Amino acid sequence: MTKEKAILIDLGDVRIREYDILNVTVERLETAFNPITKEHTTNWRFKGYSRTILTALQFILNNELLIDKKAVSDLESYLKQVEEINMRVQRELEVPSEYFK
Repeated sequence: MTKEKAILIDLGDVRIREYDILNVTVERLETAFNPITKEHTTNWRFKGYSRTILTALQFILNNELLIDKKAVSDLESYLKQVEEINMRVQRELEVPSEYFK
């Protein structure tokens, strides 16, 4: 019997889950097309390991896992998304902003 790993932080399309006593995992909800069945499926996909929740959040921000690339049309729209995501992560965790600089 396998115990389901706890979700530590849920940011909508990205989440941080416990993995073991030393690591957490970062996963992103992604839709992929299966050419055999001709269907689109949406699943949580593994993106990486981190030692702590804070380093997992930095990994998410550094790898732009919350950026909607389809909504980016120019530098201004990109920077606006980055600012909104940084504020969203800070609000979610109530972590001082100096951790994200």
